[in-house]
Amino acid sequence: MRFLAIFLLASPMASAHDQPLANGDAGSSDYVVKLHEMQAIEAGQGERIHLLRGREHGFESLSFILTETAPGGGPPLHTHESEEAHVLTSGTMSYVIGEQTFTVSAPYILRVPANTPHTFINAGTTPLSLTAVFGSADQKQGSE
Repeated sequence: MRFLAIFLLASPMASAHDQPLANGDAGSSDYVVKLHEMQAIEAGQGERIHLLRGREHGFESLSFILTETAPGGGPPLHTHESEEAHVLTSGTMSYVIGEQTFTVSAPYILRVPANTPHTFINAGTTPLSLTAVFGSADQKQGSE
């Protein structure tokens, strides 16, 4: 890891794409999707999501959901046609996945199998930001 960090610091990476853009993000237009470019959806009580359909932004096989989940909030029970991963770096969520119910505290990555009914509820006292990653083939978002 130390070698990679030194290599990245020592490598010249400047190019024509490193010119500042109007929004101040140098060279990012081909690589960065900002929140305002994603579809915002009220997905449930206390659950607002931002959906990035990967194929619309250059991803071959991934799509993403960024959540703003209020305490006690979460989406209704739903399914996806592809498997899904949840990434939470702080906070606590209660889950229903299939027939199982459990609570887990961050940091974690959680796996939801394809076509499995699932939901989650923010079990903490502060808003949480969860990242969900799933296959781009799953263009319809169940009941989200």
